[in-house]
Amino acid sequence: MQRRSRRILIGMGVVVGLLVAVYGVALARSQIKLRRAYADLETAGRPMTAAKVIPEPIPESRNAAMLYQQAVATLKALPAPKKDLLEYTGRLAYRFLSDDLDANDVAEFETLLAREEVALSLALLEEAMQRPECRFERDYEAGQIEGPFGFHDLRRVAAIARARAYRQAKAGDGTAAWQVVRRQFKIADALAPDPSMDTQFARLCLIRDCCYAIQTLCAVAPPDADTCRRIQDILKDLDGVEPLVRAVDAERLVRGEWFFGLSSDELYEAMQDDQPVGNEDNALDTINRAMFRVVTFRPLFVAAHAAYLRAMHKAVEMFESPYVPRDTGIRKEFNDARGKHFLTHWATHVNDFFKGVHCDMVARLHMTRAGLGLLEYRTEHGAFPPSLDDLKLEKLIDPYVEQPLRYRVEPDGFLVYSVGEDMHDNGGAARQRRRSDDPRGKVPNHDLLWRFSDAEGSTTENL
Repeated sequence: MQRRSRRILIGMGVVVGLLVAVYGVALARSQIKLRRAYADLETAGRPMTAAKVIPEPIPESRNAAMLYQQAVATLKALPAPKKDLLEYTGRLAYRFLSDDLDANDVAEFETLLAREEVALSLALLEEAMQRPECRFERDYEAGQIEGPFGFHDLRRVAAIARARAYRQAKAGDGTAAWQVVRRQFKIADALAPDPSMDTQFARLCLIRDCCYAIQTLCAVAPPDADTCRRIQDILKDLDGVEPLVRAVDAERLVRGEWFFGLSSDELYEAMQDDQPVGNEDNALDTINRAMFRVVTFRPLFVAAHAAYLRAMHKAVEMFESPYVPRDTGIRKEFNDARGKHFLTHWATHVNDFFKGVHCDMVARLHMTRAGLGLLEYRTEHGAFPPSLDDLKLEKLIDPYVEQPLRYRVEPDGFLVYSVGEDMHDNGGAARQRRRSDDPRGKVPNHDLLWRFSDAEGSTTENL
């Protein structure tokens, strides 16, 4: 009996020893991957401390942040027939800018514009645009990097202001409308240093919206030469990826380092708190406590941290590289870098979708610059030029294929376009809406375009 007990104890000791050895080897391998990931970031010249990416404080008199938040909150807190007043009025504004409202909807939109709360919100937006910078209050030490409101919220307030300006332009006051659009680009300038991917996504969408508004305004109140030149000066420097790259580094250094520095219990609670609003009761419903202990097992946890760093490194390369279709090239490398680590996917707020949004914005930006240049050229020369080269404008490049934008003169105007995300020249085909009776039907291939016509106005890709 004593000999048998000794054998059992020896066997258990061997098993424990093997488990400890396996644990040690697994942890050592994960730590090597983690050190290598840090070394690769440093070799690539990426910032390695949060202080490098957190913007400096600014005087309140120069900071538009609180005014933007008040403009959003003023409407968001009020009820409407559908959701809150901000979303409801914002949706009407976008449709008004697209001339997609019937007479009853137009009357309702004008009634909403006359409301005191809407006027107050737009006045706050106007005051904010007079301030050159924007710094939102965040607890960076607690990993807070997200924006103070939904990324569509500020965009909707700005859309309401542009729709009101568009109404003025259609009534004959084009000068005021162009001033509104010009001032809204100041929002994009003020948001550029913000270290949040949510904020940068809102910034990309806002620039696209303003480009669309310019194209729409040209159909009802063509700008004079001075307005064209002023807008060209604004647009020429908005296409860079630097704000996105800065936000990626900030996500890694602020949120990522905080996230992977938490204990298992702290991490579980933090992930519970990170659930979408309205889904708190189902937090982490895909992974229970027991499974959470598995994914936070130290070798797996360190491996997930290493995968996260590799993914964020690839995200920077993705934004700095030419466009490729989804699931190919650098975009596939970015997604592959995250591997199958649950925590890596949870921690990575960057998405390859942002690359497509940035290219879309750049394409619309360059088309808008080209179109304004064409209108100015016709004013000076009496006709549109045979080639965009005659405009003497730099960077009129289609970001999807790294080639010049397509352009042709048409009987009553011009067509300038980008081939879009399919990277195929469809001859300037406009996007068609899905049929209501076939919601799953595939939208035919199309291009991103601006078709200007003196007879019929402008045709653009609706945002």
